[in-house]
Amino acid sequence: MLSAFIKKDLLHLLRDKKEVLILLAMPFVLITILGFALGGNSDENITLNAQVAVIDQGDLTAELAQFDKWMKSENIPDQARKPILEAAEQTSLPELLVDTVMKEELQDLLKVKVETDLEATLDNDANAGVLQFPEGLRFETWKSQFFNEETTKELELYLNEGKGLEANIISDVVENFTDQMRLQTVLTREAQQTNQDFPIFENVADVTGETVTVDGKVPVDSFGYFAVGMSTMFALYVVSFVAGYAYYEKATFVYDRILLTNTNPWMYASSKWFSAVLICFLQLCALYGLAALIYQVNWPDLVSFLLITLFFSFVIGSMAVLITALNYRFETQRVSTMFSGFLVSVFAFLGGSFVPWNEVSDTMFTIASYTPNGAALQGYLKILSGGELAAITGNLFRLAVVSIALLLIAIPIFPKRRLI
Repeated sequence: MLSAFIKKDLLHLLRDKKEVLILLAMPFVLITILGFALGGNSDENITLNAQVAVIDQGDLTAELAQFDKWMKSENIPDQARKPILEAAEQTSLPELLVDTVMKEELQDLLKVKVETDLEATLDNDANAGVLQFPEGLRFETWKSQFFNEETTKELELYLNEGKGLEANIISDVVENFTDQMRLQTVLTREAQQTNQDFPIFENVADVTGETVTVDGKVPVDSFGYFAVGMSTMFALYVVSFVAGYAYYEKATFVYDRILLTNTNPWMYASSKWFSAVLICFLQLCALYGLAALIYQVNWPDLVSFLLITLFFSFVIGSMAVLITALNYRFETQRVSTMFSGFLVSVFAFLGGSFVPWNEVSDTMFTIASYTPNGAALQGYLKILSGGELAAITGNLFRLAVVSIALLLIAIPIFPKRRLI
């Protein structure tokens, strides 16, 4: 009997094209519009083409010879000089910074221009920055790197104040690179003391990883956020659909005929709970499936995703039973109409479907966590941010409590057989 009631509700939904559009098409259209409008395409390559001028007054070959001559004067054995010279050539600062980093790795951001005249180069406003490698810089750097000698030469960087963003990028690149060079120096000295091979600079600077926020979470892009926001919002419309259809059955005496078959009213109410849970679960899976296929909104922990979806569906089922009970108690469909026309928008706003409250207001974020859709939304975002099951146990508990509380409220309201 219960399965027959649920099948009836599903068939009614499939025949109602308007409801299908509301539950599936509208949220996906809004995900698309809001995702593009407020986030753009995060996969688009960034190009800047900040122009940086390079003035190199030194010479790699000549300074290597100078360094070799200096080591001989310091009585460095021949068997030690050769690996040091090889390591020195590999870690030459101008070649690594300009040729490897700026010209190869950052070619989409920086445009390198080789110059010789410092004054004329500084007068050129097209340059966002000017790098000057003074003569002997390589030689002094190697002495410091391999023999802990104090260096008397410094890399000079001139920034164009009129190109603030581009100049800051160049400054950051140079600063990060010099930090890596200092690390290379420390590792080289450690290798010398322990009689090990010199570390290769590319391996030191080769830092791999993923984009994370300052608190270690994976950032959620606009498509991910609005996929969750719109889905949790439009899941609420399942409540008004199920409750409205239940009242239609009462107004057309379908419910009375069901009771005449000696069916328990609670069996009928239970069917509405199961129907709402099933419709909501399928709706959310369909929306998130489309978001994954088209906008790459992928869930790193599928078990946690299914659990939060199931518990949120439980809440939707309980809300549907409560609204159905109120419709029956007051002999009107206005309760479900008011829910879909007004309360859904209120829940969506408070729950954070339109505004990421965690970035705007701690108070509103706390309020959102106490709304059913807000608790689900925050649980979904935790999963998208890389959180595991332990991270959403609080959200699951809150949804379970809300679901049970709504059912406990609905039970005394739902009219008994003798009151029908």
